[in-house]
Parts: sequence; structure tokens; C-alpha cells
Amino acid sequence: MTKVVLLYVVLVLLLLVGPAAAATHFTQNEFTTAESLDPGMTQTGIHFTVGDHYTSYYPEIRYGLGALMEIGVKFGMTSIDTGSRDEVAALGGVDLKYQLIKEAEGIPVDMAVDLGFDNTLLHNRNASEVTFSTIVSKGFPLTERGYKFIPYGGLEMSSLYGSYSTAADSHTFVYLIGGFQWKIAQKFMLLMEVKGGNSTQGGVGIRFEY
Repeated sequence: MTKVVLLYVVLVLLLLVGPAAAATHFTQNEFTTAESLDPGMTQTGIHFTVGDHYTSYYPEIRYGLGALMEIGVKFGMTSIDTGSRDEVAALGGVDLKYQLIKEAEGIPVDMAVDLGFDNTLLHNRNASEVTFSTIVSKGFPLTERGYKFIPYGGLEMSSLYGSYSTAADSHTFVYLIGGFQWKIAQKFMLLMEVKGGNSTQGGVGIRFEY
């Protein structure tokens, strides 16, 4: 299992040093498996996304609504490299996830769909992104005390709008998502993810569960 984790880490690092796109497409990592939180359960975490010409830092809160539904709210900031200097923009977002398939005997994976909205606001300009993702994941228990390794992946459709986007950006793009969530303690987990398509971004996050 350690070799698998190291392979994911190396893959993230290799993709992050890839060539940057000519135009900035503001999109964030998803950092979510296909499992939905139990009703009333909460997770809080801090995440970092490194994209083409920008870096985002955002705390996030996720809450189990019940009926296999989960909501997430993020807020933070994005540092944008404009070429001449770095600009700091406000970042906020919300997403709603619904688990379609739950892993059980005879069903090898979890599967969920996620609808999200993120907004990057710089002075009087903004870049708003609407996303729809399909996510598949599978959990591998590491011990009897709940520690678990969960690789996940999926496809995402992303549409960018707003005064900060260019005409070329204002279309729908498809992204491929790949990552893992590693529960290294009963209430603490580490996440890593790569998201590639019109642009490539990768990130890491930590999350607490209670």
C-alpha cells in the first residue's frame, strides 16, 4: 500500500511541472471521493490548488445532509500571476454531492455526482465556474480501527463565465480527475489530486472529521 501512495505522489508532482496553458482557466480541485457523509457528520479542512498562473488556498466545510446527500462550502483566496505582479483575489464556492451507488457485497465501488459553483473575485472582475462531476471511488481498509485508503477518479464538465474570463474561456470543457484520500487517523485524513483538461492543476489537502 505504501508503494501505491508513493506512486500517486510522484504522479501529482510530475503533472504539476507540466507546461502552462496560454490563458488562465480558474478551476479548483474537487477533493472528494464518491462516499457521502452520514447525516449530521461534519468535515473541515484546508486545501491548496496550484493551477496555470494561479495558486488557491481555501478552507472547506462539508456536512452530511442525509439520504446520501452532502454539501460543501469553501472560502479563501487565490494568488494570480498577471505577468507584471501577483494579485490576490477572493474565492468562494459551494457544491452538492449525491451518492448514486454505495459499495456493498456484489457492488465493488462507490459512485456519486457533484454539482458545484465557484467564484473568483478580483477588484470589480470575476470568474464564475459551474461544474458537474461524476466520481467513482473504492475504499481499502488498512486496519480494523477505521484507517482507510480511498483512490478516486472521474470526469467533470466545467463552464467558466464572468468579466475575468476571455471569449475563448467561456465554453464548456471536460476535465479528468484522479486522486486519493488517505485516512491516517480515526479523525484525520490527507488528500492529493490532479485535475487535467483545458489546463492542469494539482493540489493537496488535510481534513478533520467529527
